[in-house]
Amino acid sequence: MSLDFQAAADEYIGWLQLEANRSPNTVRAYQGELRRLAGFLASRGHSLAMGDLRHEDLRAYQRHLATTLKSPASRARALVAIRSWLRWLARERLMDNDLSNGITLPRLEQRLPKPLPSDELARLLSSLPAESPLEKRDRALVHFLLSTGCRISEALQLERTDVPRRGNRLVVTGKGAKQRAVYLTDDAKAAVDDYLQARTDTCMALFVNYDRSTPNDLRRRLTPAGARHVVNRLRKELGAWSFKSPHVARHTTATSLLEVTGGDVRLVQEVLGHANLNTLQGYTKIVDSRKQDAYRRYQEYLTDKKREG
Repeated sequence: MSLDFQAAADEYIGWLQLEANRSPNTVRAYQGELRRLAGFLASRGHSLAMGDLRHEDLRAYQRHLATTLKSPASRARALVAIRSWLRWLARERLMDNDLSNGITLPRLEQRLPKPLPSDELARLLSSLPAESPLEKRDRALVHFLLSTGCRISEALQLERTDVPRRGNRLVVTGKGAKQRAVYLTDDAKAAVDDYLQARTDTCMALFVNYDRSTPNDLRRRLTPAGARHVVNRLRKELGAWSFKSPHVARHTTATSLLEVTGGDVRLVQEVLGHANLNTLQGYTKIVDSRKQDAYRRYQEYLTDKKREG
């Protein structure tokens, strides 16, 4: 008897959670994509029995996504989820045929990550206010992200007890429940300590929300949406216009580390918690571009000196 769509989806989601150790965000995203596909098939009168699924159904779905999702990146994310599901079903022999080879991903234009320019970074770090508890939190959050290169989700799941009383090393949990050590600069450690000393609440979260709508101390953990709001406000107040999201801090850390380590990609891979070195190609291109620009200016300098001589 053929497995039905919902059972096949549930089996896969359970595997993602329990065996693959995928993050809750990834699991939710994949669930959403499977629901979207199920809705499309139902709208076409499909039986939703996996044995009835055909390549032409998947091609029709890809054409549907091309008209409903204008962004190639969004279409790619949707199709990667479906392709991974189909591959898993074939590998687990829950389907007779591997239909994943019928999924073709849109070609994506490679976009280089945009770190904070040095002038904006200097302005941001020198202008962060730290009078009120909220300002101390904002300064601590910015310093923490720029120092460690953490994803915002990694930073926000930390408890205040994760920050060492002495020393600058702490452990974060990244994708796939993998742990890694990160380090706070002296300025970052001082900013975090100053913020923690100013707190009077009982919430264990390292970064808390100061919104009056969250009076319960136990539920005051800062959310990703709250962190984005913090960054957007600081961006406007301090003129750090390139600081468009918390993830920009991660790009900035990666690029700066590559520069100061002479391009030690594996070290940066370890700091950022990237499983694949290919992920860092964008950062190395930025550093190479800066090196080329510096070399060009140096050549102009030598040419000018030669003319003066």
